[in-house]
Amino acid sequence: MALIIEELNRANRVQARYRMDGPHFTLGRGFDNDVILEDIHADARHAEIRLGEDGRYYLRDLGSTNGTRLLGNGRNQAVGPGAVTERIIESGDLVQLGKTHLRLTHSETAVPAAVPLHSLESFFERLSRPAGAIGLLLAAALFTLLISYLGYARTYEWPVAVNLLIGSIVGLLVYAGAWAFIGRVVRHETNFFTHLSIAALGALIYTGWEWFSSLLNYNFALGRLVQVLDLAVLALLLPAMLWCACYLATNIPRIWRWGVALLLPWSFLGLGLAEKIADMDSFSEIPEISTEIKYRDLLLRTPVPMEEFIADSPALFDIPIEKNRDNPPQIETAAPDDSEDKNSLNRSIGSTTETDS
Repeated sequence: MALIIEELNRANRVQARYRMDGPHFTLGRGFDNDVILEDIHADARHAEIRLGEDGRYYLRDLGSTNGTRLLGNGRNQAVGPGAVTERIIESGDLVQLGKTHLRLTHSETAVPAAVPLHSLESFFERLSRPAGAIGLLLAAALFTLLISYLGYARTYEWPVAVNLLIGSIVGLLVYAGAWAFIGRVVRHETNFFTHLSIAALGALIYTGWEWFSSLLNYNFALGRLVQVLDLAVLALLLPAMLWCACYLATNIPRIWRWGVALLLPWSFLGLGLAEKIADMDSFSEIPEISTEIKYRDLLLRTPVPMEEFIADSPALFDIPIEKNRDNPPQIETAAPDDSEDKNSLNRSIGSTTETDS
């Protein structure tokens, strides 16, 4: 039976592994040790491991400055922390020498079953290529610029194009950089170009949808329904992007990954979607006018002739008024003004006096 010594980093990921088959080996910072620790808090000869006559391994501290400490056992939760002078090693022991964390495991210990690769792994592998990620980034920025140019009613000036290009590229780079930083901290894997490709794909899909929705609105005058459809598309697109980011950058279980990917976007978009649906039938005194330019060839339906539109226009603005037959409206008459009566009386007296004279 051999003993496997694994050196762990702060995220409990293995960064070095040693297989010990002999009856005695040492651990420390000195170069003559079997396990050399790159740790200024570890002694030159910090600890040793011996194979006992009973066939079990024993860990013993060699009077080190900072001591040897048992942190627990990954397989037996009943094992608590404590200082180690000499201890029988149990498979799964987590020990600390200086500031170095080690996991001690018997070679006969069974390992968990292999985790199947996700079906998207090959897709993520293709997205991780730098050339493809940069190409998708430029395609998303240029497509956004093209859609903006086609729908711009005024003279398209170069500052507008530069600001739109820089804003699109910087926004996608910041998104990819943020998730790459999270992945570096949590999983020690950046996957920057994969995150960038996913963000650029999302931008391309949503920009394409915006153009298609404007085409639908141009042909069928959907009005506020377009805003509802925009939120619905975001409710599908954002969870997919967030799920991919969580899968690549975090270690959270699958059920929590789905929870984060669905609840966060839907909690924000749901309020906006409910508001848009509630306002669809409400009357607005300000008509909705689109100034977006479209080519005549994009009109997929037969336009209504002007004479027919003018003939039908009164029905579009005719608002029926319901009358209450049981309680007809009461016509209020104004009460006579006393001042008017007094003025009339004075004029009558004045005219009578002039006649007498």
